[in-house]
Amino acid sequence: AGARAALLNTALMYFLILPVMIPVTIAVYSIVGEKEQGTLEPLLATPLTDWELFLGKALAAVLPALGLTWGVFGLSLGAAAVIMKGVPREALAPTWLVSIFLLSPLLALFGVLVTMIVSSRTSDPRAAYQFSGLALIPALVPLIVYSARQTAVSMLLVGLEGALVLALDVAILYLAVRLFRREEILTHWK
Repeated sequence: AGARAALLNTALMYFLILPVMIPVTIAVYSIVGEKEQGTLEPLLATPLTDWELFLGKALAAVLPALGLTWGVFGLSLGAAAVIMKGVPREALAPTWLVSIFLLSPLLALFGVLVTMIVSSRTSDPRAAYQFSGLALIPALVPLIVYSARQTAVSMLLVGLEGALVLALDVAILYLAVRLFRREEILTHWK
């Protein structure tokens, strides 16, 4: 039973990494990639505010990743039901459901916002992609904690991480909008 719980806890951690990795790949190109392709200038000429622009680009990256993450979670439950003759009750525990449906969107948004800041401050998509690896850190923290301590996923730890990532999301969104310079992007990037 202990080995099964440890295996399921590890599987949960992968469900927290997935919604960060997918949108980061999309978000890298949200600014620097569009600038490189020549499609950013017309967008910046629209009456959209920086806030609306960032929110739209963030949602465009986050929503497909969440759909994919939740779809894979559903497929995993279906596969477990077939292979194990029933879904492991641990996979439907409140800690899992809160992690999958509440924590993963926060982690995905964190990854996207960090990547968009990097993307708006660099002129090369490859460099932006390299720096965006920092966005994975909050998703890796629980994996490290659970692996090192061999502890079960708890609502306290999920709640603490959720509160921390939510605060980081709000702060980083504010910072991203403040750091975004339309004129500099239009005039200085070649």
